[in-house]
Amino acid sequence: MLKHSGLGALGTAALAAFTLAACGGSGSANDELPLIRATVSIKSVSQGGVCETVPVRMTPKELIGQANKYANNRMMVAEIVTTGPTDENGAPMCNGSGQTLPLAPGNWEFSAPLASGSATCTRNIQADGDLAINFIDGVAGCGGLAAAAPTDAQMPAEGEVPAEGLAPVEPPAN
Repeated sequence: MLKHSGLGALGTAALAAFTLAACGGSGSANDELPLIRATVSIKSVSQGGVCETVPVRMTPKELIGQANKYANNRMMVAEIVTTGPTDENGAPMCNGSGQTLPLAPGNWEFSAPLASGSATCTRNIQADGDLAINFIDGVAGCGGLAAAAPTDAQMPAEGEVPAEGLAPVEPPAN
């Protein structure tokens, strides 16, 4: 008696493909919804002449409406690489920018550790909204389109930590 193992495997593969097509179909209704990505920008005072990667935490506070099935709806962290330092109004500044993973629409809290301390804000993320998250050392909030650039009076002097930060760390004496 001969077995047709090739035909059995072919039948099984065809059944699996049919099952997947029936489940997947042409996609779900929320596939058509836009993927929403925010752009996060960092401007921070350099610590010891070094610019590092800044972890920006994004936490959903209230999700509003429907999201694309690929949108994130949980806390996550984006690593923003900064370069520099550059001399900006006499202060050594590190600058960086990057995009988030897709976010579900709603109110999100963004926080970043800067030289002056942790900067935090809550923003309503919508496909047609302001998706610019700008953290500037020594300036409260995360700006966006309405953010004002810091004035010379707000910029720290070289070697000084801005706005309510801790005193600069002195190098150990040899």
